[in-house]
Amino acid sequence: MTALTVTPWPAAPPSSSMPGDVLVGGRFRLREQLGRGSMAGVFRAVDLTGGRDVAVKIAADDSPKYRGRIANEAAILAGLDHPSVVTFFAEGTMAGQGELSGRPYIVEELALGPSLAEVGRGPRRSPAEVAAWAGGLFDGLSHLHERGVVHRDIKPANLMLSGLRRSRVRIVDFGIAAAAGAPPEPGMSSGTVHYMSPEQASGGSAQPCWDVYALGLVLLELLTGTRAYTGTAVESLVARTLRSPLVPAALGPGWVALLRAVTAMDSAARPSAAEAAVMARRLAVGPQPVRLLHRR
Repeated sequence: MTALTVTPWPAAPPSSSMPGDVLVGGRFRLREQLGRGSMAGVFRAVDLTGGRDVAVKIAADDSPKYRGRIANEAAILAGLDHPSVVTFFAEGTMAGQGELSGRPYIVEELALGPSLAEVGRGPRRSPAEVAAWAGGLFDGLSHLHERGVVHRDIKPANLMLSGLRRSRVRIVDFGIAAAAGAPPEPGMSSGTVHYMSPEQASGGSAQPCWDVYALGLVLLELLTGTRAYTGTAVESLVARTLRSPLVPAALGPGWVALLRAVTAMDSAARPSAAEAAVMARRLAVGPQPVRLLHRR
């Protein structure tokens, strides 16, 4: 899967091009590397004009394939404007003579909190808090879908908590986002196995209901402390084509209704992201007849 496969990346570029000495667009000075994947590495960078720190995503190489991917991601992000979606600032090509020279990059908002993957490994959060995050995330997905965009890789690592007041959460990493209805790329597998909808796993054309289903699995995992479909990648994929995820009754009727709806095996039966956002917000502000489930 593209989100899990790491391609060669310069582990230690020469000191002349190490982060801290490298300027991006003449304005941002690279600091530590925050992460890397098959397509790009992500760095924290300081805004020399005095603005907030930003995240700079730099392609793994300067080949046409990666240039196209970065250009596509930049074009998608530039068309989005929502509190729950990471903000796009700029794109360009790395200058200079170092290891990163010639590679395309994107400058975007730096989420100030942990990812939901990190949150899931820590102390349990209350169902009301998770519901508040869900409302913002489904609302962000609705913004994407209204603009004809499908994220295709909704998972805990791509959902960040934010320290900014305008939204508690951010959707990040649009590296494999695509237009709704786009066919699968030949020879490429999109998404992350444990959060794919049954129809995404079968290799169909991109649909907004994929993102709704995937976020449902993320929320179920946050509330129960375990993935809905465990086992190997193949076992996980096969299981979701045979049954819906198990939603414990102990989560309460509101959560059961929401999670069963967004993870329905019949994609036509799932609510839209906007409808799911309304359901989630009701859980965030209403009574919470829910007890936390023990981790397994």
